[in-house]
Amino acid sequence: MTARIEFSVRLVAGKQRHRLDRRHARMYTPDETLRAERAIAAACREAMAEAGIQPLPFGPHEPVILTVDAYRPLPESRPKSVRSEPDTYKPDADNEAKLVMDALNGLVWADDAQVVDLHVVKHPRVRGQAERMDISIAPGWSGRKDETEEM
Repeated sequence: MTARIEFSVRLVAGKQRHRLDRRHARMYTPDETLRAERAIAAACREAMAEAGIQPLPFGPHEPVILTVDAYRPLPESRPKSVRSEPDTYKPDADNEAKLVMDALNGLVWADDAQVVDLHVVKHPRVRGQAERMDISIAPGWSGRKDETEEM
């Protein structure tokens, strides 16, 4: 069984849409998205190396559970009386998840279709809190008989 992988990245971003380069008639991924994907992949590689986990620890059809916890600071422009507020702003939770899943393709799993259980939590924005995403990857339910009896 594959071990759990946990790491943090000091950014909160969402997957942006592909853009059209009209001069060359081709689609491209925005630089901001590429930088965020590289930062997530680098943090994951470092966590895997520290834990002694080889690349692609999950087999091609092995189910995976992915949890993304996003933390962002309260903007300085908010009144001092406001100490925290729900994070109902961009990026959307599904775009945050897509960014993480695409960044980990070919590193943790062969294809992000292996993610069978996805949790994305945008925690309340708190004054002075550092911007970060805590990412956790764990083996998913395999459907074996002994696992169904435990439930």
